[in-house]
Amino acid sequence: MTPRLRDCVEGHPLHPQPYRRTVEVPHPHHDFAAYAHASWPRLVATAHLLSGDPREATELVRNTLVRVRARWRRIPRDDVDFHVRRSLVKGHLRRARRRKAPPHEAWGALSARQRVVLVMLHWEGLGEVEIAQLLGCSAGAVRSRARRGLAACGGDPEQLRGLFAEAAEGALGVVPFAVPLETVERRGRSLRRRRIGVAAAFCALLLVPSAVFAFGRIGSGTADGSGARVAGVASSPIRIVAPGERVETVPGVRVWLTAEGMHWSTPQRSNQFRGLSEDTADDGAERGKPSVSALLEPVNSAYFMSGMYHGLSTDPSRVEVSVGGATVTGTVLTLAGGPGWGVWYTRAPLSSAELKASVAAGGPTVTVYDAAGKAVARSGAGG
Repeated sequence: MTPRLRDCVEGHPLHPQPYRRTVEVPHPHHDFAAYAHASWPRLVATAHLLSGDPREATELVRNTLVRVRARWRRIPRDDVDFHVRRSLVKGHLRRARRRKAPPHEAWGALSARQRVVLVMLHWEGLGEVEIAQLLGCSAGAVRSRARRGLAACGGDPEQLRGLFAEAAEGALGVVPFAVPLETVERRGRSLRRRRIGVAAAFCALLLVPSAVFAFGRIGSGTADGSGARVAGVASSPIRIVAPGERVETVPGVRVWLTAEGMHWSTPQRSNQFRGLSEDTADDGAERGKPSVSALLEPVNSAYFMSGMYHGLSTDPSRVEVSVGGATVTGTVLTLAGGPGWGVWYTRAPLSSAELKASVAAGGPTVTVYDAAGKAVARSGAGG
């Protein structure tokens, strides 16, 4: 291994400890440049192992950094590596669907996702759960792809790591060593402006029919026995996320969704999972029928309230949580193109005293309303 490659992968899985370096960044306004400079060689080596071509790897990393630069203000600084890796992997998979990677005698027969799993496992040093978050799948699917992919490469992980090191060293000897920061910064700012413009136009289109609907409903105060609500009550904030995209709901608590269900981590317990099928079975609802569950998770000296809804034909308009004599509007997370299910949570923690008082009063109770203001699902707290 040349000194150049050794400097780039110090602490890498080829060494006794897996590569887990977190780049120390300076002032928040300049930390992207510091991260890009420090990460460029490592990202190029990883992208080459994914794509099989050093020049395509350079383009892949450059486009990845452009997308990350456009979202830099919204990325938690202690979670940058996850967002960069996910963007890199997604970019590679999009390319792989359009064209095949150049063949290689050892791993040319692998599928694109098998290749991602092996590179992240044996080169980046990630665990199965972390790779599952990147791909938006289950840890079991990662384990299966890793086993089959390794078997297709000869079944020897040490030999595969050696091949990865050889290929990465060859890539770093061909591509430019310096990050094209000026181009990345310019394209990243341009992409961010375009995204803001598109979002503003989309919101404007939504506001026009919403305003007409609200004008027709103000003062009507209609309600029916099925639970229609008086107009004018604030709707729930609804955030559409990608599979595996981690959202900090309250300080110390992160939630992310995959096709299988809800994942979350707290200071007390990390990488917890609630499957969609498990949630449906526990709340006693028929599959496909609108229903909602509630979970109470201890966080320090309080409780974090969240849960899952499912069986809806569209996203809910509002989720309300009744705690004692108070009512709180929940926030909703749903997968892009999700099939009528998602996760709700509240930002206000629930103290032990409030929890006891609420349980004594028969709560907390969660109610889901549709766009017409009708209560379509209701549930109490459960485990």
